[in-house]
Amino acid sequence: MSVIRSAAAVAALAGLTLFATPAHAQYSEGEFWITPFAGAYFGGSFTPTASTLYNVTKLDVGTSFTFGARLGYKFNQSVGLVFEYAHADPKMTVKCGGLTGTYCNQEIDLSSNIYEGTFNFYFGNTPEMQGYIAIGGGAASMSGSGVDSLGAERSGSSTQFSTVFGLGGTKMLNEKVGVVLDGRYRWVNVNGADSYYCYYYCYAYDTSWYGSGEITLGIKYKFK
Repeated sequence: MSVIRSAAAVAALAGLTLFATPAHAQYSEGEFWITPFAGAYFGGSFTPTASTLYNVTKLDVGTSFTFGARLGYKFNQSVGLVFEYAHADPKMTVKCGGLTGTYCNQEIDLSSNIYEGTFNFYFGNTPEMQGYIAIGGGAASMSGSGVDSLGAERSGSSTQFSTVFGLGGTKMLNEKVGVVLDGRYRWVNVNGADSYYCYYYCYAYDTSWYGSGEITLGIKYKFK
């Protein structure tokens, strides 16, 4: 986990360094662009219900590598529409209270797939470098799998509504290619009543909104 966090810090520093490099680009309205990206996914946690029998107090989702791509259209210098796909494979750890339990510190393999759209609101007076705020929503598909104490495979999945808030900046290196540093936070409506994380048994939880973060560095290519 420390390696991933160090990589995220290096990516952020690299992005800031590139943003300080002078470039010459021209702004044009009605532009399409694509940005492949990679970075770090920072997981949240679930608060389980009816867990006193198993001494489970929290289900923590860890940090992992994430990658994906964004496809966008910029209507003018201030507003754009962006679609994103992002994938991550974090692990969820079963946390227990003061006593030890059969399920304590067990890990569950998770898979997260994000499909979302945002409106980007740009700020900055130069076409070479602009910041933006991203607001939107979409769908978050999450699944978990593991092997129980008897050797049986346990798995489950669910797709839920998500909302996202992002903040980032773009530094154009020339008229076609640029660098994008992006950070965002998501809230997924996990509905509190679903029980789709399974290991030795399926964990019920009372969390209504699951939160996770993402920091990425990408390469932007403008089609026009």
